[in-house]
Amino acid sequence: MSAPLIDSRTDNPLDAAPMRARQILVLVLAVLLAALDGYDALSMAFVAPVLGRDWGIGKDVIGLLLSSSLVGMAAGAIVLSPVADRLGRRAVVLGAIVLLTIGTALSAAAGSVPMLAAARGLTGIGIGVMVAMTTLISAEFTNARRRSLAVAAVATLGFPLGGVLGGLASSAILKAATWHWVFLTGSICGVVLFLLVASALPESPSFIIARRPADALQRVNRVLARLNQPGIVDLPQKVDHRHGSYGALLAPGLLGVVLRLMATAILIATTSYYIINWLPQMVVDAGFSPAQGSMVSALSGAIGFVGGVGFASLASRFSPIRVAATAMAGAAITLVAVGLVPPVIALFVIAAGALSLCLAGTTGMLYAIMADSFPAALRASGMGLVMGAARIASAAGPATAGMMFAHGMTRAGVSLIFAVGPLVAAALIGTLHRQSSDTARR
Repeated sequence: MSAPLIDSRTDNPLDAAPMRARQILVLVLAVLLAALDGYDALSMAFVAPVLGRDWGIGKDVIGLLLSSSLVGMAAGAIVLSPVADRLGRRAVVLGAIVLLTIGTALSAAAGSVPMLAAARGLTGIGIGVMVAMTTLISAEFTNARRRSLAVAAVATLGFPLGGVLGGLASSAILKAATWHWVFLTGSICGVVLFLLVASALPESPSFIIARRPADALQRVNRVLARLNQPGIVDLPQKVDHRHGSYGALLAPGLLGVVLRLMATAILIATTSYYIINWLPQMVVDAGFSPAQGSMVSALSGAIGFVGGVGFASLASRFSPIRVAATAMAGAAITLVAVGLVPPVIALFVIAAGALSLCLAGTTGMLYAIMADSFPAALRASGMGLVMGAARIASAAGPATAGMMFAHGMTRAGVSLIFAVGPLVAAALIGTLHRQSSDTARR
C-alpha cells in the first residue's frame, strides 16, 4: 500500500503534516545560525573597551565602528535577501555564512579604524541576510500549527544564545589573549556551521513550489522524503508569481502592512542596537573592568535566553500582536531601569536581564508576524525590505548614543531618550491587523 499523500492545496505541503525529526534538525540549525549572528553582531561591542584603550580612540569613533556593521546589515537585507526568492533559501544561507566568516577574519586582521569599519560592514552584510534566512527557514520547515512558535523560538533562542556564549567567550579571551581572538573565534564557528548546513539543510518546499521549475514536483517530493514526510500528487494550482518584486510589496494589498511593520521594526532595532552595543561600555564607565562588562552582557543575555522561551510559548496561545505589544512596553520600562540603576554589578545584571527578556520576546513576535504577513514568493523580499529599513535606521542608534556620551550625557539621560522608541512601537503594532491566511499566502 502506498504512503498517504499530503494535501497540496497550500503553498507549503508541510502545513498540515506532523513535525518530524529532520524538521527539528533544521530548526536547530536555524538556532545555531541565529546564534552565530548574535555573536558576530555583538563581537565589536565586546572588544570596544579594549580597542578604545589600545588604539586611543574616543567614544564617538567607537560609536561609528559599532554602527558600521549595521550599515552592512541594511545593505545585505535589502539587496541580497530578495535573491533567496530567486535562487533559493539554501544557496543564500551558505553565501551569508561565507560573508560572515570572511568579515570576521578580516576584522581580526584590521590594523586601522577604516579597515576595521570596512570589515565590520562586510560582516554586517552577512548578518543582514542571515537574519531573514533564519526566519524563513523556521517558518517554511514548520507546520501551520507550530509556525509562530518556531519562528519566535528561533529568534528568541538564537540571538541571545550567541550573545551569552559570545560574552562568556570574550570575557575569557580578553583575560588570556588579545581582542583579535574574539573575531577569530567567530570566523572559526562560521567554518563549522558552513559544513553543517551544507550537509543537512535541504531546499525549502515552499520555494520550489513558488518558483515552479520544470521538475518542481519531483524536487518537492525528494525534499519531503528527506524530511520523512509523504509526497504530494500534484502542485498547488494557485501560486503567486511575483518573485522577489519590491514593486509587488508596495501594491495596495500589502502596502499598509509593509509600512506598519517597517515603522515598528525601525523603532525596535534602533533601541535594541543602542543597548546591546553600549551595555559593556556602560559597565566599564561605572568603574568596572572590560571583562566584567562582557560578563554583564553575557548574564543579562542568559536571562533573556530563558525569558524568550516563555514569550515564544505564548505565541500558540495568544495573538502574537498582543504579546509583541506587551513585550515592547516592557522593553521601554526596563531600558529606563538600566539607565537609572546605581553602579552595582548585580543591579546591572537584573535590569539588563529584564530588558534582554523583553527585547527577546519583542524580536521573536515581530519576526513571527512578518513571516505570516507575506506570500511565499515574496517572503524573503518582504522580510528583507522591512529588516533592511530597520537596519538603516538602527545604524544611527549606536553612533547617536556615542555622540551623546561624548558630549557629556549620562547613561540615564541617553536611556530615557531611547526608551521612547519601544513605547511608540507598542502603540503602533497594536493597530496592525494580520491578513487572513488566504491574503497572506495567495
